[in-house]
Amino acid sequence: MFNNAKRSRQLITLAVASAAAASTLTGCSSERNRLAEFRENPTPDLVTMSSRPDDVRNVKALIRDESKRMLYRDWMYMWYMDRPTRLTPEPSAW
Repeated sequence: MFNNAKRSRQLITLAVASAAAASTLTGCSSERNRLAEFRENPTPDLVTMSSRPDDVRNVKALIRDESKRMLYRDWMYMWYMDRPTRLTPEPSAW
């Protein structure tokens, strides 16, 4: 009876030791995958040399906004609506 229990403990100890040895020898296989992913694309969040996708979208939105305002201003210049009329009898600052 004691022989059987002793033998079971020895097998469990041997299995645990084998598993520990195998895990230390092989290491983490997922670490190698992460390293390979990093080597393929070291800067995954950057679209340009220094900008993330959100930064690029913000700059494009700012450019569109400025362009619209400049277009409106040019439209007003074209139709001479950027200043008051000179046909008024009252003096004007323009």
